[in-house]
Amino acid sequence: MNIKSYLKKWKKKVDEKLIEYLPLEETYPQTLNKAMRYTVLAGGKRIRPILMITTYHLTGGRDVEKIMPVACAIEFIHSYSLIHDDLPAIDNDNYRRGLPSSHIKFGEDIAILAGDGLFSHAFYIISESNLAAIEKEKVLKVLTKALGNEGIIGGQVKDVESNCSMKDPKLLRYIHSHKTACFFSAACEIGGVLAGAEEEKLFSLRKGGLFMGMAFQIVDDLLDVKTKMKEAGRDENKLTYPSVHGIEYSRKIAGRYSELCLEYLKPIDEEGILEKIILLLLGRKN
Repeated sequence: MNIKSYLKKWKKKVDEKLIEYLPLEETYPQTLNKAMRYTVLAGGKRIRPILMITTYHLTGGRDVEKIMPVACAIEFIHSYSLIHDDLPAIDNDNYRRGLPSSHIKFGEDIAILAGDGLFSHAFYIISESNLAAIEKEKVLKVLTKALGNEGIIGGQVKDVESNCSMKDPKLLRYIHSHKTACFFSAACEIGGVLAGAEEEKLFSLRKGGLFMGMAFQIVDDLLDVKTKMKEAGRDENKLTYPSVHGIEYSRKIAGRYSELCLEYLKPIDEEGILEKIILLLLGRKN
């Protein structure tokens, strides 16, 4: 299997569904709808929804159309987190995916509300999906845990409170595991949940996804250092793996996390799809 073709195929299908589930620009309130669509449709690899779809397939799921609302909800939540990350009060980033950030394009007030809109819309489309009530309950339990104080928001708070002078590996691991990796973990686990996988496989997906997310974030940190494509001053005070461990040792840590990821996912990944995805993520240039 050509993994790039595989990702391209599923990205196209996810993009089509994202357009379908997003509110139309011309409907009221137009500015909010335009801002929501702007961030979601500005680009992105759709890695998280594709991971969910892939683990769904690998654990026996067959009705992809039925689970697409959940895949889109995951991408909406990811987009919400990017909008809020970029705000002046948090990371103060003026660009996202080569385009002006939402708050630069629409102003801080609309950007905040667009993020809120995407967050709430994600849960709305899950609630309106054709999933059984018990499936919705299980999905929401995994998803909400990954988002709240035990997940993305908790990690974001510690990220805001930290700086590169702290040199605290434990704090750094907490930030990355909560702010980034737990959402990878949730995406992988939800695929298994929707396929009706047994607990042993769900545990493997949960742990494998977590380690994949850790490797992904470290590679992001390394790319920031290597490419130097960020604005001057952006993230230079952030607590990152290169700032704590240096570039070479950070690469080794990313490699070790990828090994742990593959150890957990190997019993499920009979086709080698997840292995190819993690190897591609580790070797990505942007």
